[in-house]
Amino acid sequence: MRRSSYKATIFASSAVVATAFSGPAMAQEQQAGTLEDIVVTAQKVDTRLQKTPISITALTDDTLQKANIRTVLDLDKQVPGLTVTDAGPFPLNITIRGVGFDGLQNNSAQPGVAFVQNGVYVASPISLTATFLDPGQVEVLRGPQGTVNGQNADGGAINITTGAPVLGKFRANGEASYGSYDYVRLRGVANIPVGDTLAIRAAFQHEGHGGWFTAPNQLNKKVGDLDSWSGRINALWAPTEKLSFGLWAEFFDNNTAGLGIKNIFDTIPGVRTTSNDYPNPQTVRSRIVAGTIKYDLDFAQLKSITSYQKVFTNAINSGDSVDRRQALILYGYKDEEPIYLRQNRSITQEINLSHSGGALDWIVGGFFLNTKGGEKYYETQQNSAVRINYTPLFDPTPAQISVLFAQGLAFVSESQSRRTSIAGYGQATYHLSDALRITGGARFSRDKYSADTEAFYNPPLHLVSQFKKITGKASVEYDLSRTSTVYGSFSTGVKPGGTNLNTQSTIVPKSFRHEFLRAYELGSKNELFGRKLRLNLSAFYNDYRNLQAPSEDPLPYQGGVTNVPKSHVYGIEGEVSIILPAGFRIDANATAMRSKVDSSFLAIDPYTAQLVNRNTGGPFVGNNLVERAKLFVDLRGNELGRVPHFSAAGSISKSSIIGDAGTLDLFLQANYRSAYEFRIFNNPITDRVPNQFLLNFNARFQPANQVWYAELQVTNVTASTDVASRYAENFGVGGVFDSLVPPRQVIGRVGFKF
Repeated sequence: MRRSSYKATIFASSAVVATAFSGPAMAQEQQAGTLEDIVVTAQKVDTRLQKTPISITALTDDTLQKANIRTVLDLDKQVPGLTVTDAGPFPLNITIRGVGFDGLQNNSAQPGVAFVQNGVYVASPISLTATFLDPGQVEVLRGPQGTVNGQNADGGAINITTGAPVLGKFRANGEASYGSYDYVRLRGVANIPVGDTLAIRAAFQHEGHGGWFTAPNQLNKKVGDLDSWSGRINALWAPTEKLSFGLWAEFFDNNTAGLGIKNIFDTIPGVRTTSNDYPNPQTVRSRIVAGTIKYDLDFAQLKSITSYQKVFTNAINSGDSVDRRQALILYGYKDEEPIYLRQNRSITQEINLSHSGGALDWIVGGFFLNTKGGEKYYETQQNSAVRINYTPLFDPTPAQISVLFAQGLAFVSESQSRRTSIAGYGQATYHLSDALRITGGARFSRDKYSADTEAFYNPPLHLVSQFKKITGKASVEYDLSRTSTVYGSFSTGVKPGGTNLNTQSTIVPKSFRHEFLRAYELGSKNELFGRKLRLNLSAFYNDYRNLQAPSEDPLPYQGGVTNVPKSHVYGIEGEVSIILPAGFRIDANATAMRSKVDSSFLAIDPYTAQLVNRNTGGPFVGNNLVERAKLFVDLRGNELGRVPHFSAAGSISKSSIIGDAGTLDLFLQANYRSAYEFRIFNNPITDRVPNQFLLNFNARFQPANQVWYAELQVTNVTASTDVASRYAENFGVGGVFDSLVPPRQVIGRVGFKF
């Protein structure tokens, strides 16, 4: 964004603030309150946010609603140090302090941020597309959680606690929303007591909207239609005061009619218009069944958490996302991916024993994960001379086989995989005095991933990646006063390795190693002026070893994930909440970060490798090893992917009592993020994501002595067309695609709660 337009946006924002909060003359000032006391479950036991020596952002259901945060993707730019990007048909990429997910096209690659729901580690990143259903609180933990949340948590963790059953009380709430682009959301929650010891909580939600992208070369002329359904049943049985059983089951079905992305070289006019003439519907299915048993042993609490998870995605895609004419000009082929199936089945089991209170707080536990997965990927290239007499292994119908060969079957890969992880952990906090505490913990992890992979019509190859590692944490915290605490910590985290699809590679390894992180952090948590001001600050330095990153091989299409030996990220973060007179409240945060690759490491950018391929015979034919070998670049000194130098988010809200009519709550939020490099290659054509600015508004009226309410929500007030993320494919024809921020939406909502 140009400086002049940025200043204009700030000026417009100020005008909206002044208008929104001027209020009618009859408005009465609400009694000034204090900041709420926040309890988090970051360490698998309940602790106060301000006395937990971890950088944590906690978002309540009310905050999520006002800020229009409906999915994990909507957390982007809302939390310090957090970046969430959309890569089209591939899983979301969550990055915290430089630790992310650079193997999006690899079913064995694991995210660097753990996703936990009601204590259950969610094993597949595919599940991250699910909408937040009946959320109670969302906690974002920054920095490695290598002890109690050790699985895939070298960057941090996102911990979601959903609404829980309540014994002896009937409660219900519901909403109906309608807005721009035929946006519809219907949701309802009911808490039903059954006697004195049993309660059932049921939640349901449907969400949908029309496409945000125009596609004149496709039949329906729109891209991005959403049809999403989710539901959860949660039962709690507490036969005694010491014993309770919890069981919950949920489903999530998500269907989109195409992807709202645009090839950066697409010449069709319109930032939200694509020339792509190949329909690419996407389907995601997620199922989770989980059970929790808690038993109070007097000296400690015993907890067992068991889950079964199943996810499936069918991501039909176009590797070029342009029309046939442009595809032939840009790539020499029309690239299509009619079959891209991924599925995973996982079982998790965790048992822990914890004690809180007295001089020593402690927790010990064990964790088990077993995942079986499969991937089937078929790529065709129209106008291609490639015709291979190949019988696909997924047992297609004769009609499917005919279509595959008619379109020019050019690439096939199939993989069956299995991952087994076992871990044991323990952590303790000793109160040396009322003001001084020390914490220490360790986790031993053993992880093995194996896959039988077939690619490029070659015989299946059995590949294995495994490791054993000890991670841990040590911290000290001191209360400067009853409401101010400082802390320092050293922690480590690990992310498992995996295998590539490059059965014939020459340089890029067939199996990539686990990623390891050492993190140093200093922090301060403060509540001042009678708990009207909360100020939390942290400074961190992350030392990465074996950072997982993509690279091409001198042999075409034999690239994959490799390991960059050494790199680092450092930065400072701040969060502030202020209760002001006249019912005003301000919540804001800001982050400044820098990153760098410290070691000399040669790699080939998949995008530049594709250019050589096209100049030497075609995407799957070009095989000029001499020319490709010249493409090696030294990554030393480059910035890491998705580490913006500066980001900030802030909101101002006001609650006013309107005579005897009721309460009016107004909420205005803005967020800004500077430009950043999407990949470690820092390629100016493919990787530079411009800065972003968004403004959102929410107004809610609650009539006096009524259970119903009404809301008006406007997202992207300034109708920004900023680029949200940019993704350069590692395979295919090397397409580069932009995903834009959602357009302006005006949404009306009515609901009830009792």
